[in-house]
Amino acid sequence: MLDDEHLLGTALMPDPLPAARAVREAVGPLGLDDDARRVLLVAAVAVVDRTEVLLAASGTDIDTLMAGPAGRHLHLVGGRFRFHHPRIRSVVHDDADLATRTAAHVALADVHRKADEPLIAMWHTALSTLAGDPLLADGLVELAEQHLARGDVHRAHEVAREAASHGTGTVRARAFAVAGRAALWAGHVHDAVVHLRRATHPADTGSSAIGAPDAARPLGIALALLDGRPDAVLPDDLCGVDRAAITAARKTIRLLDGAPGEAATTLSEVAELAPAHPSGRWFDGPDEAMSPLAEAHLRVAQSYLALRLGDITGAAAVLDDAVERLPVALAFGGLGIALARRLDLVRDGHLSRPTAALEASVPGQVAPVVRAATLGDRAQTAVFDGRWVEAATLLGLAAERGGDDLHRLWLPTSDPVELLVLAGQDRAARRSYERLRLRVLPPVGPESVGGFAGGPVRRRRLDLARAELALADASGVNRARERAVEASLRVGSTFERGLTELVAARALARLGLPVDAAAHLLGAHELFEESGAKAWEHVAEQTLRTPELMPAGAGRTAPGAGGAALRRAAPGGPDESTAQVRSAGEARTAGDARTTGEARPTDAAGRAPGESSGEAAPGVGQEEPCGQWNGLLTERELDVARLVVQGRTNRQVAANLYVSVRTVEVHLGRVFRKLGVRSRTELAVLALRG
Repeated sequence: MLDDEHLLGTALMPDPLPAARAVREAVGPLGLDDDARRVLLVAAVAVVDRTEVLLAASGTDIDTLMAGPAGRHLHLVGGRFRFHHPRIRSVVHDDADLATRTAAHVALADVHRKADEPLIAMWHTALSTLAGDPLLADGLVELAEQHLARGDVHRAHEVAREAASHGTGTVRARAFAVAGRAALWAGHVHDAVVHLRRATHPADTGSSAIGAPDAARPLGIALALLDGRPDAVLPDDLCGVDRAAITAARKTIRLLDGAPGEAATTLSEVAELAPAHPSGRWFDGPDEAMSPLAEAHLRVAQSYLALRLGDITGAAAVLDDAVERLPVALAFGGLGIALARRLDLVRDGHLSRPTAALEASVPGQVAPVVRAATLGDRAQTAVFDGRWVEAATLLGLAAERGGDDLHRLWLPTSDPVELLVLAGQDRAARRSYERLRLRVLPPVGPESVGGFAGGPVRRRRLDLARAELALADASGVNRARERAVEASLRVGSTFERGLTELVAARALARLGLPVDAAAHLLGAHELFEESGAKAWEHVAEQTLRTPELMPAGAGRTAPGAGGAALRRAAPGGPDESTAQVRSAGEARTAGDARTTGEARPTDAAGRAPGESSGEAAPGVGQEEPCGQWNGLLTERELDVARLVVQGRTNRQVAANLYVSVRTVEVHLGRVFRKLGVRSRTELAVLALRG
């Protein structure tokens, strides 16, 4: 009943859908008499949902309708009607013969003509004309163009196809052009290619008419979408709200690597645009709305921005809604597919059914960067299973194939250097570090002033900082940790902050500092929890149960334990001072690090990972909570910060300091700005780390 294009969503579905056996079994016997069947058939073919139209066309009254068997299958409220379930509409329509359907359209055409609704009357007249009527074609094309101008692309597509079946010559070519444009912006790209080719080459269909001049550009876009080109749809191809949506989406993609704040502002400017029309009755909804294809680009950009900021939950919510109703697979060369896959893995550790369906709906190619990201997905699965070398190898292949474009995607990814360190492959880790460092070193010449060698700068800075942290020895781990945290703060992603805390925890555990490592691990868990990265929360819990972090007498957490259990299992608990443990650990390893002859990697300034640049390295375990912020915060801001870190609410802080809640909010906002954090959780993690 449905072909492959219908199942992919790239061809317009029949309306109503065929009544397959499973549909009939689900509906069961309807128990209808002839009058009830007539009423329900009129309801099934009507394109407006006004109850008075239904009653007039079926020749019944409201009391008879409500008392009869047809009333059991219709929901009537506020002068409107609808079927209790679309399956009933499919069965009623499928059971009617051609003569009965024709009579229903004739009756509806007469009712709309008397109601002074000539366009709707013309539609029903066209459907009741078995032989076709060229006199109707021109009016139907105009009706289709009206639907298209309102953003109701599904109805425009349907009406234009009907116009093409009636028209001849130039009118027929024009009808195919409108049908093709409507199919394109609905995401029905296979239909779009078929119709637009007929519009541009009418001679292929036996017509001597000249091809429609406005069909060539949409045909090129449809073919580019099938070819997986990320820039297939440009703002110049559109007008109105579609143009605003595509402009904002493309600008967001460009800004995300270096200016996520500006990207968020760009999206906020189009927040009030009307979403695409749902597939419903004629002339419902706003007079102007986005097409599904334009909205798909916008929603992918919104999800991408949320992911870039580390809001995994928000990114998934936007994309999950879009996948249900929009041609997401066509946006930006399949970028939505890469986002959906990685979001699933970060949230749940496995791909969901909707994501599998989204991948299956790709009508043609996807962009090379999307194919490269699939290798990163496999690496993510390997990380969860502890297959460090395999994960690092897959990430290397992904980087080789995806290049800077893959780095700009900012998909949640482990660090290859740290994975090699975890696998005990120190030489390979240092070689990987050196390759990364060469990519980040400033070029020689005037272009090197104040910048890196191009590409996704913030991404590479963060990668380099975390690589240095993973390789740092005891004498340099403090400084390396601070640089990695600073790079994470500049990125502005809650998830990336959590990943940095996890790298720090593993580095400290390797250096024999379990108490410090557990404190960082707790911070990582909190940040992963805040961002919605549940699979990474589990990674943090598993890491705590490794022998390096489980000294004698420390309790173990059960698999899947939450943040509270993680805090209980942390050696000494999160509030215990770590100064003595740190001093002991550094005393054990600092001498060896200074006397060893092993070469260590250096950063862009020539320093080894973690080596001090002449500044005093900040203490990691402060006796006084928030004491490290003296000089940066005012006395009152410090008071507020201390109480918030202790878990007090704004109201409790206000009562403790004898000030208003509003004053506390003002001070807390200043604290957030000065310390570069965005939430109470991040502030607590920063204080805990010291």
